[in-house]
Amino acid sequence: MDGPPRRLLLLLALAATTSGCATPVRIERLEAELRDQQDQLATQARALESLQNERDALRHQRDELLRKANSIVRPEQADLLARVEQLAINPWLTGGRDTDRQPGDDELVVMIQPRDGDGEPVKLPGTLQIRLTDPAAPADSRQLGTWDFTSEDCRKRWLASMLSRGFLFKLPWQTPPTHKRLLLHARFDTTDGRRFDADALIQVAPPSDPPRGPVQTAKESSDGG
Repeated sequence: MDGPPRRLLLLLALAATTSGCATPVRIERLEAELRDQQDQLATQARALESLQNERDALRHQRDELLRKANSIVRPEQADLLARVEQLAINPWLTGGRDTDRQPGDDELVVMIQPRDGDGEPVKLPGTLQIRLTDPAAPADSRQLGTWDFTSEDCRKRWLASMLSRGFLFKLPWQTPPTHKRLLLHARFDTTDGRRFDADALIQVAPPSDPPRGPVQTAKESSDGG
């Protein structure tokens, strides 16, 4: 027997010797009591470990239930999810937009299209992240903006017109660009756990640019006068 119980036994034996009652029977009884206490402590430790394991198992079940609850797919959406095969950025409806008739674009317009195997846009639930970077800028200043949208945000921005169908976003600059050629990245996470990515190089007019349109030369100006 080692540790505190052994020391306690020695102290009790010493006390018994001092009091004149140190008999083998007395010492044996003390040892038996100490063994009982050790057994009780071991039993309590095992019970505590069992409760901790049960708690961890319940927490795991809770997290699984929450995860499944957040990814429930309605029957009418299941076919759409199965059909989607790629994500695309519509090049015709994506680019800079001038809203104040001042030099340069004031915001970014982006159309995102989940597409099926035939290349047709499909409206389906999912979360979206859009990132804009400037490949020509220094490494520490390439990031121009990041926009995150919930499934409900995307649903509200679905556009179905004669021109095209898709999620249409109007995004004011977070950091105004200084170059015309930018890289756009979109990441779409569906409710069934799949992830689709798309990239596109786009052209914009930085806010510091002069007005777009024909540039009149000095000769043309004098001829017109």
